[in-house]
Amino acid sequence: MFGKKLSVGLDIGSTLLKVAVVEGLPKKPTIVKYGMEYVAPHAIVDGEVMDRDAVIDLIKNLWDKLGINETDVVSAVSGRDVIVKKIRMAKMKESEAEEQVKWEAEQYIPYGIEDVILDFEILNPDLGDDTMEVLLVGAKKDAVESRLLLLREAGLNPIVFEIPIFAIQNVYEFNYQLDPNTLIGLIHIGAQFTSISYVQGHINHFTRDIPVAGNTLIQALQRELGINRERALGIISGKNIEDVDQYSFQNAMQSFQDDLAVGIERVLPYLPEGFEKLDKIVLSGGGALIQGLPEFLNQRFGIPVETLDPLKNFTIGEDAYEDDLQKVAPIVALPLGLTLRGEG
Repeated sequence: MFGKKLSVGLDIGSTLLKVAVVEGLPKKPTIVKYGMEYVAPHAIVDGEVMDRDAVIDLIKNLWDKLGINETDVVSAVSGRDVIVKKIRMAKMKESEAEEQVKWEAEQYIPYGIEDVILDFEILNPDLGDDTMEVLLVGAKKDAVESRLLLLREAGLNPIVFEIPIFAIQNVYEFNYQLDPNTLIGLIHIGAQFTSISYVQGHINHFTRDIPVAGNTLIQALQRELGINRERALGIISGKNIEDVDQYSFQNAMQSFQDDLAVGIERVLPYLPEGFEKLDKIVLSGGGALIQGLPEFLNQRFGIPVETLDPLKNFTIGEDAYEDDLQKVAPIVALPLGLTLRGEG
């Protein structure tokens, strides 16, 4: 398109398949196309594709619908096959650390090390006592290879696989002024998992997935209101809320909010040294659009809570999306974060 380099981010979620196409990265980024489609129930469970044909067809249809010609994509791997762990190891150069990390990883990875793809980042090169702090990331090879094959069967060429919460961190850093003295809690509420990260400046101190997420609320609504999944999804998006029993609706909302807050409270003991609390919570994902959630978390934890705006430093192309992209901005955050890995 006009000879400009395009970057494509594809997020294959268990409820929504989302794609963003961006040109002009990193200096003058413009979103030229964005689209999303609902994934059939149970087609993807815990990050694992259960119905390959359905997902492949959905990807192909979305590409055709949006008129995307680009086949190079950045996508994500997540779920139980991914492990993120902060470890302490002997101080050494990054070039020397690569081999040593493999030995260290055996203590923390619950799979055979030969079955895992490893990556790492040195967070603090000098902790004292001749040690350094390293962020270790491991993904099961068969999970990555399965996703790789699926995308190739859909006619795509995956060039990078990213961890979802790191994509959220990328898009946060791209759009916001960073303060090295401030500890941010990035909370990405997907369909099956909520990912929580503690970020200080560019440093990711901690990452954990908890099983309280969008599906938790959907199931609570189905249980309390006696409705099907499609109706519950409509209610979450604000359709015909006035037609439902408000007492039962509030019960479902309260149950979900309490479960999410408890999940967050359970990881608060892992705050980095020197911090007694988070300075701010930033929400993203479809769950960030749940009415009243930021206010609830603000009251529960007594700290500012805001919803991530991933569009701040992006220009939105005239024909990028069929509706107002700002309305679904927290959902757009992940695929946009993926495009940032494909720049250049």
